[in-house]
Amino acid sequence: MERVVLGRRDDSMVRFRWSGDEPEALNDVDLAVEMGATWEGHELVTYDLPSLVWQMDHLKVDDYMIDDD
Repeated sequence: MERVVLGRRDDSMVRFRWSGDEPEALNDVDLAVEMGATWEGHELVTYDLPSLVWQMDHLKVDDYMIDDD
């Protein structure tokens, strides 16, 4: 699967910047991690962007719940 960088930590006042390759509705770093994104150094990445987009689409219609099992 392709590695997609969703954002990067930085030392500015903002502390984090989205890359522009994240799903449109994604605006929460913790949510991205809950949905499978991982930190690799200073980069938040996913190796399954289609799954992340699918999860965000289902989250928008309020019928999706993350199963921690």
